[in-house]
Amino acid sequence: MIPRPLKLGLLQASTRRHYAVLAAILVLSAYVHLWNPVGYPDIFFDEGIYMRRAMTVLETGSPQERTFYDHPYFGQILLSWFLKAAGFPQAAEQSLEMSYMAPRVLMGLLAVLDTFLIYKITEKRFGRRAAILASVLFAAMPMTWMLRRILLDGILLPFVLSSILLALHSKDSENKNVMILGSSALLGLAIFTKLTAITMIPVVAYIMVSSHGVRALAKWLPPVFAIPSAWPAYAAHLGQLDYWFRDVLWQAGRGTGGILPGTGYLFSIDPVMTVLGAASFAYATVKRDLFLVFWFAPFMVFVGSVGFFQYFHYILLMPVACAAIAYMVCDSLRRVKPRAMLAAGRTAAVLGFALFGTVASSMLINTDMSSAQFDALEDAVLNFDDGKMTLLASPVYTWVLSDVHGMDNVFLDYADILYYAPSTDYLYVLVDPHYAYDQGRGAELVDAYHDTELIGEYTGNVHKYDTGQYPYTSLRFTDEGGTILAHVGAVAP
Repeated sequence: MIPRPLKLGLLQASTRRHYAVLAAILVLSAYVHLWNPVGYPDIFFDEGIYMRRAMTVLETGSPQERTFYDHPYFGQILLSWFLKAAGFPQAAEQSLEMSYMAPRVLMGLLAVLDTFLIYKITEKRFGRRAAILASVLFAAMPMTWMLRRILLDGILLPFVLSSILLALHSKDSENKNVMILGSSALLGLAIFTKLTAITMIPVVAYIMVSSHGVRALAKWLPPVFAIPSAWPAYAAHLGQLDYWFRDVLWQAGRGTGGILPGTGYLFSIDPVMTVLGAASFAYATVKRDLFLVFWFAPFMVFVGSVGFFQYFHYILLMPVACAAIAYMVCDSLRRVKPRAMLAAGRTAAVLGFALFGTVASSMLINTDMSSAQFDALEDAVLNFDDGKMTLLASPVYTWVLSDVHGMDNVFLDYADILYYAPSTDYLYVLVDPHYAYDQGRGAELVDAYHDTELIGEYTGNVHKYDTGQYPYTSLRFTDEGGTILAHVGAVAP
């Protein structure tokens, strides 16, 4: 009897060379996303918020903080599971850097997983040559440094990509229903992490309809909406559904962002990927590749219609940009003859992007943009007297003092002074660039800054680099690790 060939499913490969190339790409991705995780980039305001919420889940078991509803719960739940496995909060007591080292390592590992998923998605849709180029772009190009930060956009990305991959493989699978429900559940978890993931529904729905017909949506859609509905359901359980409606509408409508400002930021960070990404989206539209169009177009429409947008929200588009660029390059090179020149062109494209991206990314990830933040935090741990003082600072610092070092009289956010009176006679104020920018929100923030005395000044390293020169233009987005001032003084009467 002739033995049946072993079926390897999603990991099927025909040659050792294939495994070697894929392994090399993943090693490159690990270097770019895991090297010096705490030093670059600086610790961002929102990272402190998500760490604080994860610690709240870890300590109380509840995913809801106060009565403010801006994002669903799965991001902080998943992060809290990881922190528990890493031994938090005890592990963070070893050093201040450890407070952010462990979660940023998690983000780096997720980025490596994203690289693998992009490879498999592109391989399934456009072939192995395009998959190599797409995954190299994602692994090496400097735009993906944003994935190093502890942000919901980075946490949800592997769930979106896994949902797409399962949907693509569901057509040929012997367990179609398992694939369909798995794809649905993964996308539901992505939306349960951040609502912007709803823009990924069209591409997965398109794959489902193309593979199984319209009736497949009856199986696929229910978990997509049922899983994130746990968010408003929990708000209703707490009797806070009115707050949920208020805050969700506020979150969508705040600010004056949009496509053009966000694209301008991306051009500063990575002009090569920004230009090629825009060109590849146009190319996919002209070629009527609906898989790519349904992947990027709904997100662009969403961005153009909401009022608030920041550059890191484009994280959700990075995978499709890499896949679309690879499709455009490989499809264009097919016209090259003879075949030897075609092969040389493909190899040159892959090696060129790998070398360029690695050099540019290395110049960034070997900087130290957070040193001033940890200097300020170290002095706060030593000098903040929580029996006599109230701490006003960015969430970057507050959760470390309250949740790791157990200090009292720590406002979750410096903006709390706009709503709550300090219970002590003195203030300890950390004025970083984010605080300075937010002073216009209320007189209490201004008074806390100007009516207290300077006791410490901490200067970061960003001034050592020419931020007008690429790739150091990315350092413009690391200004919270710039200059930080520590002030102490009596509470204003």
